Amino acid sequence: MRSIFTLLAFAGTLTTFATDRIVEEFGQAPAYANITSAVAAAVDGDRIIVKNRAGNIPWIENITVNASLQFLSFANDDFFYVQGGYTITGAAGRQVTIIGMRNTSGSMAFVSGGGVRGTKVRLVDSYFVNGSVSMNNNNFDVDVIGSTFLNGSVSINYGNVVGCDIDASALTDEGISITGNASGFTLDTCAIIGNKVKGPVSYEGIFSSSEGQVLHIRNNFIQHGWMGIEIYEGNTSGVQNLIWNNTVVAYTGQFTTYGISLANTNTGSVWEVMNNAVTRTWNNSNNRGINRDSGNLGQINVYFNHVSNELLIPVSPSFTFESDNTVDQVITLNADGTFASPGACIDGGNPAGVLSDLDLSPGDAGAYGGSYTLTNFHPLHTGSARVYLTGHPFNVRSGATLRVKGVAFDR
Repeated sequence: MRSIFTLLAFAGTLTTFATDRIVEEFGQAPAYANITSAVAAAVDGDRIIVKNRAGNIPWIENITVNASLQFLSFANDDFFYVQGGYTITGAAGRQVTIIGMRNTSGSMAFVSGGGVRGTKVRLVDSYFVNGSVSMNNNNFDVDVIGSTFLNGSVSINYGNVVGCDIDASALTDEGISITGNASGFTLDTCAIIGNKVKGPVSYEGIFSSSEGQVLHIRNNFIQHGWMGIEIYEGNTSGVQNLIWNNTVVAYTGQFTTYGISLANTNTGSVWEVMNNAVTRTWNNSNNRGINRDSGNLGQINVYFNHVSNELLIPVSPSFTFESDNTVDQVITLNADGTFASPGACIDGGNPAGVLSDLDLSPGDAGAYGGSYTLTNFHPLHTGSARVYLTGHPFNVRSGATLRVKGVAFDR
């Protein structure tokens, strides 16, 4: 079911830029003959507006960005077609936004510069046919929103990955990787929410080794060939990290597979592993569900999860609340991650009222349950402005101020 966002006071939107520089094939001045020349002429705050070439033949260029710029299509609600790498150079206060880029072959990369999280990069509603976002540097705060990667991955240190479709199955890389570890900064939330991720053999679908932020890994549909979600470290301030309402399935593999695995968690870290559905389609007897690996010093609470009884070890011993999970039923999925045979997953999440589904029925386990249900984020590329994430209290109390924050994008 879709969430209807009605309270958008205080909504955050992407920055509006002032001066437009039009890129047009065979265009007359003041238009620019290619993206490279438009970027070279631009200054902080400009917009690079790209007209597509005839037949949507891509603009074939490698672009280096050294200013605060926005890139978008001349045609409303459409992609601009390019081929080549986009490299962002870091600098204090720099902001780079790309909306609606369809890149037929090319990735996003960085040149380090400025301070920790000093450069803000937003990639929104874009489509990579063969390319990745490789922005894993502490100087960058990167949001990857509502984008498709047909053969690619996303690697960042700080930021958010929300509502993307990522197929990394042909790569030797994690589908999503989060590795920010700078010290001395106020904790912020890293939202890994509402994604569809297909990982390769021997690599994770989602991997995090970070102590500089609070992880919210929620409502993702993850197909994996080794580990669906693997977690290291964690903030040491006792702020809860959430691994909620994910659907995790081992669809291929080589040796042992693990649905959700936690290892080397830090003293003072707290992990809430709740309302997940874990199963397999790969026929191997050594599959595991929620796994406690070595070196864990944090508090790990595992409850109201549903793990298929086809897995050799559904839930490792010695987790807190280990017995409060269902491990005696088969769970099978349709191709989109919905349940073909749900076992006890329907209405089987944490029964607390604040965790109900959007129709106010008891919360389901898996990616389609709870308030961040996967259907809020997919399908992608609808050609319209949207609110892509909200922050709100889970319960409303009489006499308390209701605060809702929405984050949106538009031209």
